[in-house]
Amino acid sequence: MAKLYCGVDFGTTNSSVALSDGARVQVLAVDQENDIQTSLPSLVYITRDGSTIVGRAAANAFIDRNVDREVLLKQVDLGVAIEAYVASEPDKSEHYRPGVKDPEAREAVRARAVVEVNAPGRLFQSLKTLLRHRGFRGTEVFGVNYQIEELVAIILRRLKAAADAAAGEAITRAVFGRPVRFSEREEENETAERRLRTAAQLAGFEQVTFFYEPVGACVEYALRGDQRQRLMVVDIGGGTCDVCIMAFGGAQGMAERLAESKILSVSGVPVAGDAIDREIIRSKLFPIFGSRARYGPAQLPMPQYLYNQILDWQNLYRLNNEETINWLLAAETSSTDPEGIRALRRLIQRNLGYPVAREAEAAKKRLSSELETMIRVDAEEFQVYERLERGEFTHIIEHTLDLMMGSIAEAEQLAGLKPKDIDLVLTTGGTSLIPAIRAMLEQRYGPDRVHQRDTFTSVATGLAIVAQYT
Repeated sequence: MAKLYCGVDFGTTNSSVALSDGARVQVLAVDQENDIQTSLPSLVYITRDGSTIVGRAAANAFIDRNVDREVLLKQVDLGVAIEAYVASEPDKSEHYRPGVKDPEAREAVRARAVVEVNAPGRLFQSLKTLLRHRGFRGTEVFGVNYQIEELVAIILRRLKAAADAAAGEAITRAVFGRPVRFSEREEENETAERRLRTAAQLAGFEQVTFFYEPVGACVEYALRGDQRQRLMVVDIGGGTCDVCIMAFGGAQGMAERLAESKILSVSGVPVAGDAIDREIIRSKLFPIFGSRARYGPAQLPMPQYLYNQILDWQNLYRLNNEETINWLLAAETSSTDPEGIRALRRLIQRNLGYPVAREAEAAKKRLSSELETMIRVDAEEFQVYERLERGEFTHIIEHTLDLMMGSIAEAEQLAGLKPKDIDLVLTTGGTSLIPAIRAMLEQRYGPDRVHQRDTFTSVATGLAIVAQYT
């Protein structure tokens, strides 16, 4: 059997895996339930009995089991006593008798937490963005503590199982993609790569080599030809925007062409599709849920933390407690937008944060081929029908586009090149399909030099090719 080489692209939103036998590369089917079976949504759903569901099935399980259900919360004692803080101002009440107290005694409070009683499971998404956060080591799920590496490994095991099945043997070596920058802070970059390596090893990949994702996509394209050229790859997925500029000589054949290649620069920012989805929700949907309302005799503005929880939809259920719901009911009666606040209350009570987030993402995708779309959420007691035009969408994401263009300009500067010096600009990643991003690139480089590569699998393909030479 020919030796096989494996490339793994673990993405914020989608993941893929490819195998190469030295002559051809095959991107493997990893999710039969997904529209694109070679792309695995990077989702994990853990049920109350400890079962794990991965990919599109994880999203479906969350919707089926969590949306429109009653949420029951209770306060539990964590079994920890925290020493009370004693301020400089003494207790002046009639009950204060300092002479009676033991001088060694310390006042303390019991640590308590609000937990959900009847949650059928928990959904995890965008785990790649959490790798860099040193303070987030893991979380407890129904009494079991999962480290971040273990959660990521659940997804990677699905990719490895596909590789093992296709190869007919265990694949233990792989080249893994990584963004140019997990974070703007170097110590967080190191933390993220170390954790991803650990997760890969937990999944069964014993030998792991890291390679920049946009470089992988650049190799995927360039090794097919024999031209002398400078290529730029702009890889924009769910969590990061990565840029690479490479120079290739005129050699023929994969090995010779790769040997003569040179990485001129890499750049990146940890901003991409997820940030765009949040901007859609913030700009178009917050007002529908009463974010601009005023309430009470003093006509106070609505607390914005309520709306930030819509963005953090996984924890939206925490607002479904008696205190918050009663407050919203009271605010509704004295509000300038009672329908909006009522919609917010029902959103919280029905735990509909995830469908709202998915519809915002779907609207973004539709605008890749349509000039306008409707953001639709049909729920009991409130409906969302909000028009979003492509021009308005471009204005909404203007700041995000500026950050991306800054990364592109940085790559040019590091390479010592001007836009006219770039022969081809290759785009990959789902977010690169946004017309405003393509228009931004075409304006800078000309439409004839901007080419779209396979949106979800070009990185994995390139990584499998690179694996032959590592």
